[in-house]
Amino acid sequence: MKKWFFVPLTVFVLVFALGCAANYNQVMKDSEKTFYSGKYKEAARSLLPAVNKSGKNQLLFMMEAGLMLHAAHDYENSNKVLLEAAKLSERIATSISKQAGSLLLNETVTNYKGEDFERVLIHMYLGINFLMLKNADSARVEFKKVNDILRDINVTTGKQYKQNLMAKYLTAIAFEISADKDNDFNDREFAYVEYKQIYQLDPRLALVYRDLQRLSKKLDDAEDYNKWVGQFGKRDYIPQDAGELVMIYQAGQGAVKVSRGSLLSDQAMAQGIRVTLNGMTLQQGVTIGAVLAILKLAQNPIPRFKQRSNKVDYLLINVNGKDVDRTYMLEDIETTAVKNLEDDYKRLYMKVAAGIAVKAAASVAAGIAAKKAAEQFKKVGGYAGLIGTVVGGGVGVGLASQIKPDLRCWHTLPGNLQLGRIFLAPGTYNIQIKFFNNQGQQVINPVKSTVEIKKGEKTIYNYRTLF
Repeated sequence: MKKWFFVPLTVFVLVFALGCAANYNQVMKDSEKTFYSGKYKEAARSLLPAVNKSGKNQLLFMMEAGLMLHAAHDYENSNKVLLEAAKLSERIATSISKQAGSLLLNETVTNYKGEDFERVLIHMYLGINFLMLKNADSARVEFKKVNDILRDINVTTGKQYKQNLMAKYLTAIAFEISADKDNDFNDREFAYVEYKQIYQLDPRLALVYRDLQRLSKKLDDAEDYNKWVGQFGKRDYIPQDAGELVMIYQAGQGAVKVSRGSLLSDQAMAQGIRVTLNGMTLQQGVTIGAVLAILKLAQNPIPRFKQRSNKVDYLLINVNGKDVDRTYMLEDIETTAVKNLEDDYKRLYMKVAAGIAVKAAASVAAGIAAKKAAEQFKKVGGYAGLIGTVVGGGVGVGLASQIKPDLRCWHTLPGNLQLGRIFLAPGTYNIQIKFFNNQGQQVINPVKSTVEIKKGEKTIYNYRTLF
């Protein structure tokens, strides 16, 4: 009797697993729709049960809810969620060798660990939250972690992540805030070191030219100051007793994971599977044609990132009716996402193809063995043919359910992060934020605001667009 229940039980387990996946996708679909309609707090509240419940998607729900609260300018509660997310991310991070193996087993059933760039962005948002809460010391700790983690990933995996310019710039700003507050030479010098490293990483970034001159002058480093003036011309024209407006701009919608489609439609993957099968000693009755036939329903298990809407190329900041300066993109999140997963694909696809070939060949062999056993089992009698048919058809369907991409990712991230800096005399100013596309055209009406600038202080303005 036990053998009679084998197939129905398998179907039940499969349906249950698909039900869990559907529930996850539905929760994210509804919450994301609410977020992109501008209802940030409502979207975050809808995720709270999932945030507080241990499970395979808890980290993702934490990241989503943390960013939603950040967008709502609820920086304190955003930090509460993201600090826990950072701890959880460290606990469930896996090695690249485990990552390759889990792809074959369907990563949707495993704990979501976050892509490398997602894990570092947890600390980016923690740092921005601390800046907005006027806690520069904690902010610079989090910004420093961004590039520390990237260095660790490069060393342990062989990947080649570049240093995050946005994190380095905000690190420098946080050290400047501390230096101005306590008149601390060391903090100011550390900020200057960060600016010099930023220049080395991107010599074309005009934003940093003024900061190199400002800091070298404040540190009484005449040799460096003259060098920078000679290279860029004098850039450090700053009003007497100036304060500063720092504009943090988060643009558009980040890329999301989608399926690459049918497994065998990918020429590289299909060729890898055939090469592996040709090199294998297949069991009796197992043919390459039979193995490829059961893989027709399978999806490519390695997803890709697809870019979404991002209509604003930069912001132009107008102060009291005069266009003063613009924002500069320092972190291209969507391009990083696309590139990193494509790099992973080139590195992993042959290993994945080989694993799939072995698994598929074993499945065909198991199907043949099960059918033979059923035919020889006299007690089954007239049901032997039925069981053989069920097992044979179930091999393809069952294997296809195991080989598919994990499409989970951080859906509420922006497409990129930008920064702008304006030095102003103390006072209250009428600000207009103008939104321009890559053709220099305004895409929506300006957003108006009023800001107060205080002597020697930095006023940080944090803005997000969703289109």
